[in-house]
Amino acid sequence: MSDVIYKRPLQPQFKGQDKLPLAGKHKRKLIIAGTADTMAMIPWTDESYEIWAVAQCSTFPVFKRADILFELHQESYWKGTPNVLERIKSVKYPTYMMKHYREIPHSVKFPIDEMTRLYRRYHTTSITYMMAFAIHLYLTEGSFEHIAFFGVHMAAREEYTVQRPCCEYWMGIMEGLGIDVFLAPGGSLLASDGLYAYEGYHPAIPKMRLRLDGLRMGAVQREQEKYHAEYMRHKQLGAVEECEHWLRLFQTGEILKEGSTAKLVQKSTILPEILPEETIIGDD
Repeated sequence: MSDVIYKRPLQPQFKGQDKLPLAGKHKRKLIIAGTADTMAMIPWTDESYEIWAVAQCSTFPVFKRADILFELHQESYWKGTPNVLERIKSVKYPTYMMKHYREIPHSVKFPIDEMTRLYRRYHTTSITYMMAFAIHLYLTEGSFEHIAFFGVHMAAREEYTVQRPCCEYWMGIMEGLGIDVFLAPGGSLLASDGLYAYEGYHPAIPKMRLRLDGLRMGAVQREQEKYHAEYMRHKQLGAVEECEHWLRLFQTGEILKEGSTAKLVQKSTILPEILPEETIIGDD
């Protein structure tokens, strides 16, 4: 991976960058907007901000404007859902998509090849593509010295476990480069319950952690015992069926039709435990 993200001042632009929407005209301040509750807090009337939003934001009543939208999903997603296709067609903002589509005149191919060639290939949400692209414009055009996030909470289960670490990675790159990052209050990004060991610490915590480890190990052991017990139950049920089979043969006299008991004993797991050795009939 190139180390371009750690270099300042400005870096060279990639081929065709000057043809992209707002090329050379991006503002100093950027808002990256998602659909969570704090989208309503966006300062829509503050023209000093350029606004990038995921395309779904345009369906919310609080949505007022955007400079660029991002609809980075497979074609099957929006073509297979009529209301999504109509929504994309109805907006007039430049919209970054996986490629330019003739039926969507304002669609623009997102420079994915350049973004994954120049920067780390790590993206789990549309938001992080937007973040990487903003970093690139900061490095190549000097844009976006301040980036604010509204409606980007990453608090839902899928977001928290998969998307949040990725967003925090790119935020770390931003701050490492000197970009001022603002987060609307209420989300889970760059948030914790306090400073480890300094805030919210109680002497009982180490003991509770040890107890928790013991409980978890006990739960694992009980689970293993459950599987073993289930295995033994099935093994015993199989033995019951086999014993019933041999009992039926002995009761009906069919055992003599089966051949020598010596051969039968070799086939069985039950008979050796039951038949006295002197009753076993060998081959003639």
